[in-house]
Amino acid sequence: MVEDARLQIYTDEALNTKLDKRADSAGLSKSKYCELILKNHHGMDLDGRLSRYSANDDVVSTIDRTSTEIIAAIEELKQETTSDVEHLQSLRTMYVLSLWELLKEEYSPEKREAAIKRAALQMADSPVTQTSDGRESDREGSSPLDSLLAVDR
Repeated sequence: MVEDARLQIYTDEALNTKLDKRADSAGLSKSKYCELILKNHHGMDLDGRLSRYSANDDVVSTIDRTSTEIIAAIEELKQETTSDVEHLQSLRTMYVLSLWELLKEEYSPEKREAAIKRAALQMADSPVTQTSDGRESDREGSSPLDSLLAVDR
């Protein structure tokens, strides 16, 4: 290869030794290794263009960075919300059990069993969908519990 220009640098012996070792490890002459370091440091490819503005590198690094950030955000959200959801679920279960205890004193076992069966059938038949924020929503705009709370037909 023809030399286009000459560059001379002065450094201490320790750095000179490190450059020799790293150039040997890379299988390059010290001059080529230093040229490679300078081009990488300034973001230039072999044709002299600025590669730091290369679309491929930018897209790949953006995707990598974004996916890492998304994974971290999901993990953080899981950690923050798990205990809250568990607490709310335990409160909900406690209220349901306490209501059941109150109701079972007022109704016969046959009526309670019929009510449970009717509720299970109505919940299975209700057109419930998931909304984008994770809540359940009835397609027709009413709650699946409306039919349970309505007066018997």
